[in-house]
Amino acid sequence: MPATATVNAPQTAAFLEELRAIRRRAEALLARVQGDAAFSWQPHDGRAWSVGQCLDHLNQTNRLYLSAIRDGLAGQPRAAAPVTTPVRSTWFGRWFAASMEPGTRKMPAPKKVIPRSAQRRADVSAEFFRTLDEIQAVLEDAATIDLNRAAFPSPLFTLSRVRAGTGFRILLAHLRRHLAQAEKVVTQHARSR
Repeated sequence: MPATATVNAPQTAAFLEELRAIRRRAEALLARVQGDAAFSWQPHDGRAWSVGQCLDHLNQTNRLYLSAIRDGLAGQPRAAAPVTTPVRSTWFGRWFAASMEPGTRKMPAPKKVIPRSAQRRADVSAEFFRTLDEIQAVLEDAATIDLNRAAFPSPLFTLSRVRAGTGFRILLAHLRRHLAQAEKVVTQHARSR
């Protein structure tokens, strides 16, 4: 569940807190997954994603979205102090970010971000934590940029522009969604043995 910003807190503060919670959740998840076999195990006779595929999908999506967000932030005016105006999203932006949260309707992954199979736990996990580090660095750097004004073309949907603040909301909700999916896979794997 997304954090709520306090009055006069920087726009990025709640996002950074959400990201810290996501990191803790991912560390706990990976502590329960020992070895490449468990990491690559797919429930429903191989018709559903493994933990590795969930994280690989997140890695691909994080790279794609973060690149677009960086481009949207580049060259934006910077304030002398962190921006404290609450992040606002359009109706569609709020709906789309909410649709990325865990427990919402399943959606097919766009072709650009379909996960690969048979990835090594060490490689995928290291890349996952690198992408979290990159998201954190971009958020920290963006503290003096108004995330309501900076926007970028959606990397997945043509003809759609996304406010940077909404982009971060989508990215964090998407992380929560697929971490919840991976946690279910770990539970299913434990029951299947």
